[in-house]
Amino acid sequence: MLGVKLLESSDPSPQLFRGRLSELFGYRFLTESAAVESTQKLFYMARQQLSQLEGLAEEGSSWVTGGSVNTEALHLRQQVTDFLQYIKVFLHRYYDPPSLPDSHSHPNSHQLSQFPQGLLQQLQGLLFHVGQLGGMQDSTVSSAVSRQAVKSSTPAHSFFHVVLDIYWSAVEILYILQTKWPDLPVHMDLSSFLPSEDIGDRDLLTQLLTALLWDLLSLAAKIFNKVTLQECPRVSPFPCTCVRELWIMLIHMLDHRSQHMQSDSFWCTLYNILCLVLQENATDFSCKDPVGFCWWLLSHIAPLYQYDQNGQFADKQQVKSNWLLVQDLIKKTLATKDQPRLDESRLRCQLKFCLSLSHLWEPNTQAVVLVWEYYSKRLNDLFQVPGLTLQGLASVSKTALSWYEKCKERCNDHTLSRDQENSFQLFLRLLAVQLRHPGASGELQGWKQIKGRFYSKFHQRRMQELTAIGLSNFITLFLTLALVADVNDVAGKMQDLLDLLNHGLMDFQRRTIIWKGVFALMQVHEHRQVDMGHLADRMAKSFNRTCSEFCQKGLDPSLRHQLWALLSIYVESTQDLCENSTLLHLSQAKLLGPGFSQLLPVCRENELRTIFNFIQTLLAKHRSLYKRALRQQEEGVQQIQSTNIAVLQQHYKDIADALWTNIFPYVKKHSMTLTPPPTLADVAAGFTFLALDLPSPPDFTRQQQTFSSIFQYFGPEDSVCASICCRYLCHLIPNQSFMDQLSAECPVYQSGIIHAWFRCVMQTYGHNEQMQELTRLVLRLPEMEIILHSQHVTIESSDSPETVAVKFIKAIGRHFNSLQSLQEKTEYRDRVMLYFGNVLRYMGPYLKNSGPAEALRVGYHMVGCMVKHCTRILYVQSNPRSVLPSLVDRLVLPRTIFNPEKTLHPAVMGVIREHLHLFVQGLSKLSYKRDPFAQKALRDILQQYFHRFSVVSKPGFVQQRLAKVINFMNLQLALSETMSNNPSTEASQFRVHLLEGIRDTYMTLRSGSLPNRVTETFSFILELFRRTQTSGQIARDTPALLTTVLEYQLLCDMPAIRKQVSEMLQFMMESCQQCPDVTPRTVLLPILRDFLARNLRLHQSRTFKPLETLALLYKDLIADLIPVFTNAVLEVEKKRGVGADTQLRQAYTSLLNQLGQKGQEQLDILNTEHQDPIM
Repeated sequence: MLGVKLLESSDPSPQLFRGRLSELFGYRFLTESAAVESTQKLFYMARQQLSQLEGLAEEGSSWVTGGSVNTEALHLRQQVTDFLQYIKVFLHRYYDPPSLPDSHSHPNSHQLSQFPQGLLQQLQGLLFHVGQLGGMQDSTVSSAVSRQAVKSSTPAHSFFHVVLDIYWSAVEILYILQTKWPDLPVHMDLSSFLPSEDIGDRDLLTQLLTALLWDLLSLAAKIFNKVTLQECPRVSPFPCTCVRELWIMLIHMLDHRSQHMQSDSFWCTLYNILCLVLQENATDFSCKDPVGFCWWLLSHIAPLYQYDQNGQFADKQQVKSNWLLVQDLIKKTLATKDQPRLDESRLRCQLKFCLSLSHLWEPNTQAVVLVWEYYSKRLNDLFQVPGLTLQGLASVSKTALSWYEKCKERCNDHTLSRDQENSFQLFLRLLAVQLRHPGASGELQGWKQIKGRFYSKFHQRRMQELTAIGLSNFITLFLTLALVADVNDVAGKMQDLLDLLNHGLMDFQRRTIIWKGVFALMQVHEHRQVDMGHLADRMAKSFNRTCSEFCQKGLDPSLRHQLWALLSIYVESTQDLCENSTLLHLSQAKLLGPGFSQLLPVCRENELRTIFNFIQTLLAKHRSLYKRALRQQEEGVQQIQSTNIAVLQQHYKDIADALWTNIFPYVKKHSMTLTPPPTLADVAAGFTFLALDLPSPPDFTRQQQTFSSIFQYFGPEDSVCASICCRYLCHLIPNQSFMDQLSAECPVYQSGIIHAWFRCVMQTYGHNEQMQELTRLVLRLPEMEIILHSQHVTIESSDSPETVAVKFIKAIGRHFNSLQSLQEKTEYRDRVMLYFGNVLRYMGPYLKNSGPAEALRVGYHMVGCMVKHCTRILYVQSNPRSVLPSLVDRLVLPRTIFNPEKTLHPAVMGVIREHLHLFVQGLSKLSYKRDPFAQKALRDILQQYFHRFSVVSKPGFVQQRLAKVINFMNLQLALSETMSNNPSTEASQFRVHLLEGIRDTYMTLRSGSLPNRVTETFSFILELFRRTQTSGQIARDTPALLTTVLEYQLLCDMPAIRKQVSEMLQFMMESCQQCPDVTPRTVLLPILRDFLARNLRLHQSRTFKPLETLALLYKDLIADLIPVFTNAVLEVEKKRGVGADTQLRQAYTSLLNQLGQKGQEQLDILNTEHQDPIM
């Protein structure tokens, strides 16, 4: 590297050649005189060494030469470089120009005076010997700079680098001579090294430096000619680092001479050379694309200014520029005289080079203006490379935010995206770099100089000529300018220019682009913290007009789709704007105009979700910022980010006012529909927190309400959709600060929450994670914990909300039954009715639509459990407003069931069948023997459902068994307690009452005819007996059924019925014998006497047949009635007045024969009293 020693005229190598003798090319020479005395010999040996080295380089390439050859080549190079170093040391230390008068007295004065010319001649010969760098064969250069060559120091590597050493050593030798002997007469000619004749008359060092530059350019051109346009930016013009170092040394040498010797600087010299390169046929310089070559070379040469004279990289080093050359290159690049359309890929490549130069150099607005002149006429172009993909194609971003972010990234000059950009986008990047360059003098000075050149290109006709692509490019340009220049000035001008367009006649594609562009411009305002009120006003007006158009009836579907695309852009862009905002203090409230109140009612579900997502985001952001402002105000902070807190709070109140006025009324109304979107609950919760954090002033008369009134509406209010209520409460209950405020404002809030939860359980069916979460939250309420813990109810983690609700109902019922005083029961009943609410209203839609089936099941199950466990809460006989009658009438005994011409929907009939037993069990807890309602309800249930749920088919074993199972699944479930080992007295009594009802309705023989489906009735009773585990219960049932069963034994001749009746008699008599304390004979005897009295006179001898069956089952019972039987027979005979009735007495005798000793005694008495024995 070129050190400061040479430029400071210091010793080139202070440590070398200090001895009397110095070894050069293997020989010893006197150090102080060898250069003068042996000039020709030394240079001859140098040429010999070079010839040997060149021969080695030509004999083999880097991959075939061996280690000894490489060593020899390296040794030859070292000898030459040592010799050249010796010449420089000799000139500095030992040679003084013979200019003094007494110099001729020196013994070698003649040699000394001739030495410079001889040295120059020999140096010229050496340069001619090695030839020009550009003249080297490509294979030699490639071999010299390959990795293997560098690693092993091959002959090609050594030869190439020794040539570099020779050229630079020649420069140093000439510099030393020129420094020591400025007036040295020169007879050396290097014109053959120069392609141009106009510099041949300059000093020798200038010629050599110029020749070296041409040589390096030729070397670079060979590289450039081999690469493609796409590879060009990634390929260096420096074959190796040594060539790059040579460029760096040239830069410093030329600039040093320019500074101290008034010669041309490096950039001036290179400019002159490249001008020749750019001129056609001016030189024999070979390059496939001179303009592209100059761009490529310049982009790699300019960064070399960042290296100092010692070759150290200095990032802060001031880089000298050459904008004059760049401007010439821009003109040639964009020249369209011979080609109306430029090569896009070539243009992209060269603009990238220009961009890299702009980063290094000070700003130059003239270069930007030159490029703008080209693009200002081509805004409608696609700037696409033919044959390639759409990469870099100018297109509209999907969102305003992405559009802004692309522009912002471009202005920040993130290099990652450069390869995906077209030439216009690269121009914008160049524009941004130039205008925001840290070296720009004065704030926005560069923009003020050129803005007229930009604005003047747009007028009404030009704006109307812009296509969708052109409009996109126009807005992208102004977004870029807004990011780096005066945002207010640029935004105002952009709006003025857009106003020149007729928006009414504009297609939707261009309208979409404008809307996105304006919102992207608002993002720029947010980024630069500039108020966007003027933009928000205009956009809000456009939004309101579009909403009015969207709300028109009979709108064409395609037009509606296009309008919604515009409106969704507005909503989503406003959301992005609010999300990106740091303080929401730049007039964002103006975007929440009255158009929303028009738009919301006509939106479809997916459209509503879009708007509600935006509102939810805005509410959350607003709340967070407002609370922070309040907190910092309490801490005494007056400003946040240079904005007064009072001003901030006013902005937040403006946003709140807009939300209350234009959004909340619809949220409140739409929550009452059947299928509102879930996000509505999130929005409602946001409004609740808004009312909590930002309460309305006393004189506020608009839509805002207190947080407690909003909670009452969306929580306990039954008109709100259950799914919304559920999700809403899941937002609020975990918020402890809200719950504390609510507790102070509304002391009974827990009852309201439990009521809302209970309603949600009834109205949200199926697996619902939100309902599970609400259930977990409600179980933590103190009021709920007291209810459950007082009755020792355990809630499992696996319990569904429905299961928890059933346990809750049971706990309520048990707690009510444990209360003693009437006042306690009355107060508790009122609270429980608040929990339950209007359950018929909850089930109304499902009953009306007869579905969904799962909703009906949950509803009937819940109400059935309420009726079963909370009967006395739901019904007070003296209270006409009790809800139990309406529940039974609506759910179990609807009007349709009594109309034979109508049928109940199968789904409704199915849930009644599944849950009828719950309602019957509840009715069993009333005074069913005295209460008209309970009597009628049970009677109607038996009449409508006892046989309705049985299988109607021909008699058969399978059908009978199925009928038994179905009956057991409904009415018999109501009697399940009586089938246990220890039934309660109340349950047992109700069973008897129910059997009496079944007897009177379905078993009574009228006019000797059988009731309908009596076989199924007997099957039900038999199944009931079979499932009953205690005989005592059947014994209690016996008095209610015995007379009817005996009548069937007497009058029915059907084998199947007689079999069922006999089995029933067996169950009853065996039970009565086993439990005589439950139903003693004293209870059964009057029944039998009455049976005998009613049937003997009418049916005579047949009357004793059922009694014979009884005698077989319960002999003692019939034996107790022998006197009664005898008197009855004699009384019948007496009334007939014809003497003994033989047939009657035979039947009676048959009965007595079944009664053992007592029967025989009675026969003996009768035979004694009458002479003719009884047969």
